[in-house]
Amino acid sequence: MGIGIVDDSGGRYRLVHYDVLKMSSSENICIRLGKIFKFIKEQIKEHNVDAVAIEDVFMSVNARSALKLGQGRGAAIAAAIDAGKEVFEYTPREIKKAISSFGGADKSQVVYMIGILLGVKDIKSYDAADALAISICHLNTVPMRQREARA
Repeated sequence: MGIGIVDDSGGRYRLVHYDVLKMSSSENICIRLGKIFKFIKEQIKEHNVDAVAIEDVFMSVNARSALKLGQGRGAAIAAAIDAGKEVFEYTPREIKKAISSFGGADKSQVVYMIGILLGVKDIKSYDAADALAISICHLNTVPMRQREARA
């Protein structure tokens, strides 16, 4: 599971932090969910995060994998809410479109665009790249949502 924290300073993105929580699939699922909860809470506190953006549920061929992903999302959302943060959800298509202007972009295109937007060329983890993409998507989307709410 990746996390990515990006700041929007005057219309320019600044990479604050990214990381990947690695766990063993042989570990009990309850232990892994607890680790996700704790990891998210620690990151929110350490980096003084304003809001949390997370990838929305997507369809999976493997129902068992989809269930575990949903449980992981639930632990992350619960941690954010417990920390008093608002949670925003974005579909994979919304995220890709916000990053690359194409909702069907592949992973390599998304990683390439993140490198350009953040001035970083060494993000080797797709989980971290995905998390940074979600952060940028959120920063791109919030102003539009605020304008729509005022209209």
